Amino acid sequence: MASAPATTNNSGLAHPASAWMKCLAASGHSLNALLYPVYGAAPEVIFERLSLLHSVLESFLTHFGDLPIRIFRSPGRINVRGMHVDTHGGYLNLMTHQREIMIVTAQAPDDTCIFANTDPRFGKISFRLKEIAPDSAIAKPWLEFITEQAIEQHLKKGEWTNYVQGAMARACRSAGKPIHGIFGVIGSDLPQGAALSSSHALCAATLWAALSWNTLTLSPDDLILAIRDAEWYTGARTGTSDQATMVLGKLNTMVNVTLLAEELDSSGARYLPFPDDLALLVINSFTQRSLSGAQLAAYTRNRFAYSMALEILRQELSALGYPPDHVKKMDRLSQISPEALGGAKSFYQILLRIPQELSLLEMRQRYVLPGFDEAYEQYFGGVPPEQRPSTIGIRGPLLFGIAESERARAFLPALESGDFSLAGKLMTAGHNGDRIRNEFNEPYVRSVSDQDLHQWAASETPIIFCPGDYGASSAVLDTLVDTALRAGALGACLTGAGLAGTVLALCRKKHTAQILESIQNKMASEHYTRLANLPAPLRPIQLSQAAVINHAPDGAGELCLPS
Repeated sequence: MASAPATTNNSGLAHPASAWMKCLAASGHSLNALLYPVYGAAPEVIFERLSLLHSVLESFLTHFGDLPIRIFRSPGRINVRGMHVDTHGGYLNLMTHQREIMIVTAQAPDDTCIFANTDPRFGKISFRLKEIAPDSAIAKPWLEFITEQAIEQHLKKGEWTNYVQGAMARACRSAGKPIHGIFGVIGSDLPQGAALSSSHALCAATLWAALSWNTLTLSPDDLILAIRDAEWYTGARTGTSDQATMVLGKLNTMVNVTLLAEELDSSGARYLPFPDDLALLVINSFTQRSLSGAQLAAYTRNRFAYSMALEILRQELSALGYPPDHVKKMDRLSQISPEALGGAKSFYQILLRIPQELSLLEMRQRYVLPGFDEAYEQYFGGVPPEQRPSTIGIRGPLLFGIAESERARAFLPALESGDFSLAGKLMTAGHNGDRIRNEFNEPYVRSVSDQDLHQWAASETPIIFCPGDYGASSAVLDTLVDTALRAGALGACLTGAGLAGTVLALCRKKHTAQILESIQNKMASEHYTRLANLPAPLRPIQLSQAAVINHAPDGAGELCLPS
């Protein structure tokens, strides 16, 4: 097992940008000492990291000159197992991804912040910290502060500026006093909108830079929440799994952890070096999530049901006579399992009491749900009234969440014991809970009927093989999953929130080349171009980058010149 994650580190020394360029121009021990501990020794990864680092340094010299600098970075992230369960305290299996955000920074003499970007699509930005985080407001509760009209007026819809400002504002809050601003240049090779969390990586790297330049230290848990807060500044209301990956991540390592933002404690995280015999493919579908109309209503329907389902389960357990202390403990998915409820048969019998579907009125009449109105507004506030669902499925999302948390709990032991076949089956079973199309491109039925439950109870089917019903996939993601499985992958699934973005495929290393070839051939086809609604077939350069082997680097932090 790997060691615990470091806190934000203030020990880095500033060196002239020219000294960094001199180091990059050299070869041998000093360059290896800089890169290998963070990225490993895979030649293709080192080449890519050097290319990004060189471009960001050159851009900094162009924009700001040869100032003393410090360099901060944050990798992308993947969640191998434990989809959609992070906000309800379920088990997760997290890994970093080698493509990343990198920021070359210098300290400003006052509270001025100036940021440039190596991507020509993003212009140079400048702001004062006293404008985005005035002393009179920064001490307020974070949600109250970021929803003030004076703060919201600084936000520009869809702009990368928001994430940088959010991170700097959050650093001000950590300090509780005026801090120095930053001059910085940002570079990235993380594909945007691919469910690899480029926005959280930008928040993480910027926040880490601001804290370090101002000699501020946060514990891992506080840093996870601070990165989340920075994203919340932009208007998003995310969980904590993406940030946790970036903070807790270790080189070539998977992190197994449960997270609950209200009581965040990552001290129980388990670390497992990723097995040498396996490869994990990260497949960018080149589709991005864009929810509207009926699709938004359907996606939101299950998320809302999820928010109510655990309380409904607890009330059914109380009605069955379970002791109050026992019921009280079941406040998160990691505490709910067949074993905790008397075994598989008992568990499925309890699920029979959970309605497959209820109208909103029936939910109110049958259960006491104190957070109902707030949750309804949170999830359906952006859905036109005529498109809001009149009934809500309860059993399917609940079964998915409990089963998915159990799959994530079982995933790490499967890898530890070398049962790679089981690990693959867990990935595919989880994806089937999200799946909307089968391998013949026909509608896929995610059934959780009474008959299903009776059959699973009779055979004592392990819950890890029951997909449940969440339905966050797409025809494109299902096609990529099926392509990988047919080519020999042990298992495959979507990662992230779903509907678009990225698919993961677990492979034996000896089969990796043939699986990559099959995926690239599929994505080059006319069928895929139509299915993904692409304006034109993917170019060779895009196909070469569409599916890559994951090389988990060290988590977010500072790059330091070797002494």
